[in-house]
Amino acid sequence: MSVYDFIVVGAGAGGAAVANRLSENPKAKVLLLEAGGSEIPENVRIPYLWFTLFGSPVDWGYNSTPQYGLNNRQTYEPRGKIPGGSSNLYIMMHIRGHRSDYDNWAYNGCPGWAYDDVLPYFQRSEDQEDSTNPTAGHGGAISVINAKDHNPNPTSYTFLDACRELGFPATDDFNGLNMEGAGWHHVNIKNGKRHGANEAYIEPIAGRKNFTLSTGSYATRLLFEGSRCVGVEYVQDGQTKTARATGEVVVAGGALESPKLLMLSGIGPAAHLKEVGINVKLDLPGVGQNFHNHVLTGVIREGKQQIVPPNLNISEVALFLKSNPGWVGPDLQMAFLQVPFDIIVGQGHPNSFSILPGVVRPLSRGWIKLASADPADKPLVNPNYLGVAADRERLVQGVKLARDIFATKAFSELVGDELLPGPGIKTDADLHEFVRQHADSYHHQSGSCKMGLDEMAVVDPQLRVFGVEGLRVADASVFPQVPSGNCHSGILMIGEKCADMIKKDHGLS
Repeated sequence: MSVYDFIVVGAGAGGAAVANRLSENPKAKVLLLEAGGSEIPENVRIPYLWFTLFGSPVDWGYNSTPQYGLNNRQTYEPRGKIPGGSSNLYIMMHIRGHRSDYDNWAYNGCPGWAYDDVLPYFQRSEDQEDSTNPTAGHGGAISVINAKDHNPNPTSYTFLDACRELGFPATDDFNGLNMEGAGWHHVNIKNGKRHGANEAYIEPIAGRKNFTLSTGSYATRLLFEGSRCVGVEYVQDGQTKTARATGEVVVAGGALESPKLLMLSGIGPAAHLKEVGINVKLDLPGVGQNFHNHVLTGVIREGKQQIVPPNLNISEVALFLKSNPGWVGPDLQMAFLQVPFDIIVGQGHPNSFSILPGVVRPLSRGWIKLASADPADKPLVNPNYLGVAADRERLVQGVKLARDIFATKAFSELVGDELLPGPGIKTDADLHEFVRQHADSYHHQSGSCKMGLDEMAVVDPQLRVFGVEGLRVADASVFPQVPSGNCHSGILMIGEKCADMIKKDHGLS
C-alpha cells in the first residue's frame, strides 16, 4: 500500500485544481487518480473538433434512463475519461454564471459561497487577456481569451446584429457587470489550442516530486477505519491496489461517478444500497438525489451561401436573457453555431446554421443510482429532463425566439429554408411536441452530492461529507443548483476553494 497525505479521485476540472493547489506545498504528498489513460488525442487540442470526441475512447459514454418528459427517449451523456476529464470535451466557453446563482447558494444553506465569497477563487483560476471585465483574474491558471479578438467567423457579427435588431442590449463580457444581453464568448484557448484543466493545472506540475498522477486507475471503493476515510481501493492494469491518505481523500469524479463511488463504499440512501446488495456504512439519503442538468434544443436554417469554416471555437457569440422579467438573472441562453445542431439533419445539410436555446435555470430534478454492486457497471442516470412543465414552456419560448432571430433583416441574405423544427411545426402544441422529441443534454450534469445544511445535503459548506471524517467532494456534484451558464469555470472555482479550505485545516497555507 502506497501512502500519501492527500488522495484526489478524478482528474477533471475540480480534481485537477485541488491536486495542483495542494501540491504547491512541497510538504504535502499528493496522489491524483484518473480512470482514463495518459495519451491525449490530438483532436482534444483542436478547439473546433470537440464534437469528434463524443463516443471516442476518451468518453465514458453514459446514457440516461428513458426520460418521461422527452417521450421516453434516452439521451447520450458524454463525460471525459482522460486527464482533464470533461474539460477535454466541453465547448470552452468561460462562463461564471450570474451573481445571484451563488448568492442563492448562500441563502439556502451554504454560507461562505455567496458571489463575493467565491469571486477571489474565480479570479485565481483566470488569466484573461483583455479588460472587458473589471473583476477578471489575470495571471491565473487558465487562459481566457475573447473570441472577438481572434479572427472570428463573420456570421457571428450577424447574430449580434440580429439580437440588436430585436432590441436586446449588448454586453461586453458575460462574466462582467452585466451578464444579460448579446455578446462575445470568452473561451479557454491558448495559442490556438484548447486550454482546459489538463493543460492549465496538471501538465504544468508534472515535475513536482510530491505529486503523482496515476492514470488507468479506476477507484472502486473508499477505505475506512471507523468513521474516518483513510484511503482508496482502485483497479489498474487489472490489478486491485490500495492507497492510503494520512490527511484527506477528495472525491472529484463528477456528478455521475462521485455519487456512484460513495454508494459503492456504503454511503448513500440505505434502502437503495440494500436493494443492490451493498452493506450500509452511513445512511445519507441525499447521495445521488438533486441530479439535474441544463437542457437545450436547436433551430436550424439552411445557409444560402457557403459558410466560412470555424477558426477556433464553433460557438463565438450568445444571448443571455430572462424568460420573464421577474427572474433575478437570465434563465435562457441562446448560442449561435455555424454548424447543424442535429447529426441527421447535418448529414443532408452540412452547410447550415444553428441557434441553440437552452434553459439554464432548470427546475426539474432527477437522480443517480447504482445499477448493481459491481463497480464496472455504469450508474443509472436520470436527469428528468422537462419533468417540470415550466422547463418545457421556457424551452418552447427559446425556440420561438431563435426563429425570430433568424427572421431578422440581419440574417435575410444568409439563411434559407428552416430545417428544424421545419415549416410544418406552427402551433404551440406542435412546439411542445417538438421539444419533447428534440431536447437534449447540455452536458452540465450537476447536483448529485449537493452542498448545504438540510437533511438532503451530502456535503457541508466546507465540502466535507456528513457523518464521516477525512472525506470531501469537489466537483459539479456539490452544486446545490447548477450556475446559469456553461459551468466549467464554476467547477474550477470549487476546486480552488476546496484546496484553500484543506490547506487552512492542515496548516499548509
